[in-house]
Amino acid sequence: MKKLLALVLALCLVLGLGGCRFINKTTAPVEFTSADSGTLYWHSMELAGLIDDMLKTPEYFELMGGSDTVSEVIIPLMRSDLSEPESAYVVTLPEDALPTLMSAAEVDLDGFSDGLREFVERRMASSVPTILNSRQGAETLAASSILTVSGSWAGEVLDESCYVLLMYPYCCPVMASFTGSNGVVTGTATMLLGEPLEEDSLDAVEELFGYLEMEGPEIEEIDIDALI
Repeated sequence: MKKLLALVLALCLVLGLGGCRFINKTTAPVEFTSADSGTLYWHSMELAGLIDDMLKTPEYFELMGGSDTVSEVIIPLMRSDLSEPESAYVVTLPEDALPTLMSAAEVDLDGFSDGLREFVERRMASSVPTILNSRQGAETLAASSILTVSGSWAGEVLDESCYVLLMYPYCCPVMASFTGSNGVVTGTATMLLGEPLEEDSLDAVEELFGYLEMEGPEIEEIDIDALI
């Protein structure tokens, strides 16, 4: 796993958001607001909506290109409906999660400036969905890259990086990673490509993050009905 982590993290650092499509909210607010779980849910839904648009637009994939094997991964996903998740969860990793991940990949940030260290750590936090998709092989990883979107929302404060999982009964979940810096919340989302996870299951979410060999993620189910 060490070599795989090192490779995926290196790709995330070098390529950044690569083929991502962006949603930008640039209106300057009067004051900052805290990005709570409800806010992050709606941000995740906005990002998932853009992925849904991609899946319903064959011309997008023609524009992006890709091999026949990547197309074989994407074509079945075009039947997905990402507009109504069955359940949603906010996942916050323990404080030592990123250092543990970097240590496993033999990433050493000694000698980095504070600003560069913060940049690398934010990028690594956003790479978790990529790492999870890497389990399925190179073609799946390439497909998930095409189905990756990003957005930023000004005037919001997020104290610690976290993830929102949107779970669906008949299609793969969408995972969004969120970081905050200088009054701007940035989110990156993609589908977790593989077998659909069991909806409404904390155990399934814990098992998913267990692949990263991180103990003790804090998982909170979002009350979707209260937000509608």
